[in-house]
Amino acid sequence: MHITVLYVIIPVVMKTCAFTGNRPDKLPWGYDETDSRCLSASEQILGEIFRAAEEGFGRFVCGMAQGGDTMFAEAVLFAKKTHNIILECAVPFKNQCAHWNELSVRRYNKIIASADEVNVLSDKYTPWCMHARNRYMVDRADRIIALNYADSGGTKYTLEYALRKNKEIICLV
Repeated sequence: MHITVLYVIIPVVMKTCAFTGNRPDKLPWGYDETDSRCLSASEQILGEIFRAAEEGFGRFVCGMAQGGDTMFAEAVLFAKKTHNIILECAVPFKNQCAHWNELSVRRYNKIIASADEVNVLSDKYTPWCMHARNRYMVDRADRIIALNYADSGGTKYTLEYALRKNKEIICLV
């Protein structure tokens, strides 16, 4: 008797969590990451990442802007030490950090080098590349974690888009 074995590969569908947050000029602590409000927000972000990982989220997508995005990406990299998760950097355009200060560029490059996946969405800056990046993240996400201190701007736009797409949103602050 001859037995035929058929192997079926079933892809694992990973739940995805994306982040949206303000840049330093809209955060109450600005660039002062020693401020108690920043430290509290960082703890909240890390707590939400751990909770999401424990709930089966395996992919975390970050838009790589200064401020909240940097805090989120660094928290995901920290959480990777104890959880089997992936950091995807959704870079809106090549050379995104070209006009940033030296410290911010170093942090950015360290995150990019440590990421599991980097997707550059445009070869050059365009007036809409940030919105395209935000839609890219929301369209792929099951959950959005938000750090929003402003009534206008990209984070507000991203949250409105996520609401229209019926995404789960966790607002921190």
